[in-house]
Amino acid sequence: MKKLLVILLLFVNFSGLFAQSKLRLGVCVDPIATWFSPKSGSIEKDGSRPGINGGLVVENYFSTNYGFVTGLTITSLGGNLLYKDAVTVKTGEQDAVDLSAGTTVAYSISYLSIPVGLKLKSNEIGYFTYFAQIGLLPQFNIGSRANATGSQLSKDNVSEEINLINLSYSFGGGIEYNLGGQTSLMAGFFFNNGFADVLSNNDYKSAINFLTLRIGMLF
Repeated sequence: MKKLLVILLLFVNFSGLFAQSKLRLGVCVDPIATWFSPKSGSIEKDGSRPGINGGLVVENYFSTNYGFVTGLTITSLGGNLLYKDAVTVKTGEQDAVDLSAGTTVAYSISYLSIPVGLKLKSNEIGYFTYFAQIGLLPQFNIGSRANATGSQLSKDNVSEEINLINLSYSFGGGIEYNLGGQTSLMAGFFFNNGFADVLSNNDYKSAINFLTLRIGMLF
């Protein structure tokens, strides 16, 4: 219920933007390649995982070629971590699973994402417009599950093992193809470099990175 109220409040705040001029709305469905970037010697990256991002895109231009970008999307991230030492993972309602040294855990984390960025775009050339974009990506954990080698974990709820907030910086670029009026198809590549620790266990620290293929439409 609390998560639903947060989402509703965010949509109410976005509605205040709709009255402004030079506003564009859009939708996106983005395939993602995602992996951990360990900051502790007792864990190491053991492969990447596919993810997906999708939802609302909001652009508000303060000049012809420059604008602020935000939105509201659901993002699935994760990756594989190899634990060099034995570790205890909390699951569900204060349950715990003991994992032996050398176990690889595959995490799948769902986030509510609210990007904040600056978009710079060219004038239209033919039907095409080219853009670059930089910004920050605050994310809020809304669900986390994990699998482990040896079947100690099988899609178990491990939300207590993942911090509530993740933060990364983003940069990338792409193209828009004008379909007529304000309607455009959009495609691009973005790299997100995480700099917040996503693991709640103080003995293990890791950020999470991901590469996004942006596929969307603006109106």
